[in-house]
Amino acid sequence: MAAPALVPIILAGGVGTRLWPVSRGTLPKHLARLVGDESLLQQTARRVIALAPSDRVVTVGAKGQDFLVARQLGLVDPDLTRHRLLEPVGRNTAAAIALAALYVQTHLDSDAVLWVCPSDHLIGNSAALAQAVAVALPVAAAGELVTFGISPTRAETAYGYVHAREPLPQAPQVLKARRFVEKPPQATAEAMLAAGDHFWNSGMFAFRVDRILAEFERHAPEIRGAVDAAFAALSEAPGGGRQIPLELWRAVPALPIDKAIMERADRIALVPCDPDWSDLGSWQALWEQQQQDANGNVARGDVVLDDAHDCLVLAERRLVACAGVRDLAVIETDDVVLVSDRARSEAIRGLVATLEARGRSEASAHSAEQRPWGSFKVLHEGPGFKVKEIVVAPGGRLSLQSHRHRAEHWVVVAGTARITVDDDVLVLGPNQSVHIPLGAKHRMENPGEAPMHLIEVQCGAYLGEDDIVRYDDVYGRS
Repeated sequence: MAAPALVPIILAGGVGTRLWPVSRGTLPKHLARLVGDESLLQQTARRVIALAPSDRVVTVGAKGQDFLVARQLGLVDPDLTRHRLLEPVGRNTAAAIALAALYVQTHLDSDAVLWVCPSDHLIGNSAALAQAVAVALPVAAAGELVTFGISPTRAETAYGYVHAREPLPQAPQVLKARRFVEKPPQATAEAMLAAGDHFWNSGMFAFRVDRILAEFERHAPEIRGAVDAAFAALSEAPGGGRQIPLELWRAVPALPIDKAIMERADRIALVPCDPDWSDLGSWQALWEQQQQDANGNVARGDVVLDDAHDCLVLAERRLVACAGVRDLAVIETDDVVLVSDRARSEAIRGLVATLEARGRSEASAHSAEQRPWGSFKVLHEGPGFKVKEIVVAPGGRLSLQSHRHRAEHWVVVAGTARITVDDDVLVLGPNQSVHIPLGAKHRMENPGEAPMHLIEVQCGAYLGEDDIVRYDDVYGRS
């Protein structure tokens, strides 16, 4: 009998608040370059296509981030962009997995084994993970719901655990999972570590399509019914992928797969593995994963340290100097400097919540905001004016639009711009400019082969990003 096909499911949602200010809503943790030359999403994609064809990988991600997801996956392998499911809002992992299972059952292979992979984790030993998947595949094909357990190295309170002891009779390398434990207090974590029969919950799973869908029907019928309705309404998105109507997806209960299914189901198996795994959920975790100097420091960028010990210091644009300090995380980005106790990751959540309550855009957006056509950054603003640097990628084309409350002046500083202002079409090069009157229909495009850089000066009574009336947009935005 032929082995069942493996279909990887990449979960590309979430924000990673504890890694603020690098990870924010507009550029979350899995899309940022935290370790190595590629994002965590791209590293995940390379791991899964080593074990399954790239045109059989399904990615579930946020609709608002899809242009970044598609761009990054396409750089790894263009076929990775074929099966993208776009969530209009996040509904946690149970909904994402149920949606992906329905999609695979209908469009790819109803007999497949799904391998669920978070895209925001770091794996240092891909060979060890591949070996664990090889062990899990026949067990999942036989009907077990398989989770991958990481052998714990410390009494960690920020991770969930799985209790597993007895080997499966048909697979001695695999253990029968007895219970899932949420993030425990310190004393409980220490007791579980000493017992030796608890594993960190990696968030990776393997199960047959029909098996997991049956478990949703049995243990989470409200999720299954709502996801069924949303799946029936999937439609092609303007930039590719399948999108879900907002009102239907909002109706899906938001629960993690552990609570919705794994804690309730029978026949749960655990494959122990040690692939040098980290969820990179905090600055502490990132510090632990990096090469430290003789004083225990990790520094990246323009950093000068004097009598500093056990610190993580990341500098993006400016010199960061630290003296006479220890156990700090100092993170400098274009618009924010964070100074925090390196080990107090939960304090970051509270800080971000405070910024959100104060209406600070830095809580969720970087100064350089990514768009399907390129990016923009606010350079300066004051009463009645705002100055932006806009970068349009080769072939990029902004929407045909107008503004109710502002006029604009554009100066091209690099590359070539094709500019539409009402009925006029201009081609401008460096040091050439154009005025966009209040209410005029306008558009900028880059017909060249290099990025086009343009300085935009806005003047008006209201300068918010929502002051846009769109008439035509190749990316399907309203």
